Amino acid sequence: MKSAFPALKPLLLSGLLAMSAPALAINCAKASTAVDKLICADKKTVAADAELNRAYQAILKQAPDDEIRAMLVASQKRWLQARDRALDRLLTDADAVPDDKSAGEIARDLIQNRSAQFKEVAKGSSTPSIIRRAQQQRQFQSQFTGGAYAGYWTTCDVLPRDYNDYACFAIRHYQNHDRVCSVDESWASGAVYTKRYVANVVNGKPKVIASCSFSSADEACATVADTRANWNRQPKMPQYVYADEPLPKLDGEIDASDDADWVQACLTDPAYPPAP
Repeated sequence: MKSAFPALKPLLLSGLLAMSAPALAINCAKASTAVDKLICADKKTVAADAELNRAYQAILKQAPDDEIRAMLVASQKRWLQARDRALDRLLTDADAVPDDKSAGEIARDLIQNRSAQFKEVAKGSSTPSIIRRAQQQRQFQSQFTGGAYAGYWTTCDVLPRDYNDYACFAIRHYQNHDRVCSVDESWASGAVYTKRYVANVVNGKPKVIASCSFSSADEACATVADTRANWNRQPKMPQYVYADEPLPKLDGEIDASDDADWVQACLTDPAYPPAP
């Protein structure tokens, strides 16, 4: 399945470090956009926005280093963009508003859910889950060489229908020497679709040598050594999978834990994928 987000441009880490932290609480005295005015029209939503700002500033202070802080800044910037896209859609298309909620109620729910996301911690841990996932990603990646094609190409949006779910999906690249193993995950029509690519770097560019896809209804290439996997060993080179600029190496909003086993095999076994 083709990625739903082929036009997404990667963010350079240097640019992230230069960004000032967005998402200060809205100044309702200067509200100018339709979204700002929607938020400012309700006292409870204004209070929720102020609480979000406190939660955001608190998680920034817990960032252990500049790379993770830059990741948090970037993730909040894209959340704001996704929130505004969703609310603009609801404000301009009355038919898009769910029957059981108003656009204002959806705005408050989105803001409160984002605050909860920043405050979420795993049982027995005081580290926010977003930071903890980024640290786990870093630890996993440390066993490989990395390289120009390693990183996360992420896009996030507020999913339609009830407009209460904010979700992120990513093309995830792992590199060890001249081997690049990638997962292209996207959402469409209420389902998650995944495609995997195995590539070798030739003359400085990835050359795909095998690919396969699966979804919740098709687990053909979901396991590491499944010889029934329907690997295409003469794939066409995808046009959108490999970014032409460096990608962020961490993204705490992406749970990539399911990648570990197959990435380990793919990056360390020159003969991967297994012969049918």
